[in-house]
Amino acid sequence: MSLRGRLLLSLGALVAVALVVSGALVVGLTRAGLVEQLDAELRSARGPGFRGGQPGLDQDDPTGRRVAFLVIAPDGSVAYAVPSGFASDPDPLPELPSVDALRANEHSDRILELRAVDGSVAFRAVVDGGPGGTYRLLAAPLTAVDEPIGALVRNLLLIGAAILAAIIAVAFLIIRRGLRPLERIADAATTIAAGDLSHRADLPHDRSEVGQVGAAFDSMLDRIEAAFAEERAALAEKERSETRLRQFVADASHELRTPLTALRGYVDLYRAGGLEQREGLDRAMGRIGTESRRMAALVEDLLLLARLDQGRPLRREPVDLSAVVGDAVADARAVEPGRPIASDVAVGIRVVGDEDRLRQVVGNLFANVRVHTPADAPVAVSLAAADGACRLVVADRGPGVADEHAGRIFDRFYRADPGRSRDRGGSGLGLSIAASVAEAHGGSLTHAPTDGGGATFALTLPVAPA
Repeated sequence: MSLRGRLLLSLGALVAVALVVSGALVVGLTRAGLVEQLDAELRSARGPGFRGGQPGLDQDDPTGRRVAFLVIAPDGSVAYAVPSGFASDPDPLPELPSVDALRANEHSDRILELRAVDGSVAFRAVVDGGPGGTYRLLAAPLTAVDEPIGALVRNLLLIGAAILAAIIAVAFLIIRRGLRPLERIADAATTIAAGDLSHRADLPHDRSEVGQVGAAFDSMLDRIEAAFAEERAALAEKERSETRLRQFVADASHELRTPLTALRGYVDLYRAGGLEQREGLDRAMGRIGTESRRMAALVEDLLLLARLDQGRPLRREPVDLSAVVGDAVADARAVEPGRPIASDVAVGIRVVGDEDRLRQVVGNLFANVRVHTPADAPVAVSLAAADGACRLVVADRGPGVADEHAGRIFDRFYRADPGRSRDRGGSGLGLSIAASVAEAHGGSLTHAPTDGGGATFALTLPVAPA
């Protein structure tokens, strides 16, 4: 059975019990009051007229006699009797009590309860003594009480049934309206179970019980949705990390395979006797040294990235960044005398960090310009400090970075050249190392297109405290 049905059934049962109990009390109290009134009338009828004879009993009352009058002989027989009711349809006479009972209740106000001789009518009676040892019995039938009580019971039943039906109808509407928010919560739960975690019950968050349930329900859904979002984000990040790891392993293997292949080739050539001449042997040893150094540099870069990923601390000492940038500009002018280089480097800018790694970052930025731009492409270098941070900007007027590559230029082993030529781009770790070193120093390295064409790299670092 539904909750609405149980509530209606419980309410109907409680109201029915309340109506029955209240009706029984009303009927009982009313009947007791009518009986008490009838007894009072019987006692008041024992006045002088009752004692002196039979007042009015020989006349037929058109409304019917309310009491029966009996004269009982000393031996207990009926000497004279006038029944109650209409003369055309009199009530049966009450059965006579014993002589001992008549004698015991003579001249007393005690009310006797008698039944009719045929048992159809109950009587309330009083006894008094008469002349010659006779007894006089005045009995009133309880039909005067039972008939209005019966009418009262019928009226109470009809009224109670109408009240019960009205209460159930009103309660149905009230309960239906009161349970409507719970139905909305159930519908929302069904929708959410189908996969729509953004659905809400949207109940008024008031101080009512249903409002509190709605608020708690929506709050729970917010937390569940946030937890699922975090889980999805974690799974997505895990998948991205695994993808990057697989790509990193593949790229590292690709980068190491070339020098290792060269080394193995020269070793195999030597074993085959192809390097018997001194000149060929020297050339082979030179190539082996070159490839070894290249592989060692690649391994060092990989180790550096691994240390940075693990969050290992770098050296923390004051570094004159102005001097570092000035040296890099001087080196660039010496390597490429024909390249226009505009320098605007503020002096005295100091940071806290690892000087060797910072020189590596600045050197990578200039090497990136040297490799990816023509030899006569202008370069503008600026270094300034403001608001507790310094900013190094290296802007060239070269071809720039295509939009499809701009989002991945800081990825490891990534080169815009699909042929992966090592003559243009090296191993693809320079910018990724520069970005990681910048983050390890609490700064950042960003890229943006240069106005008018080219690429602009900006290194931001916190300045050293005074």
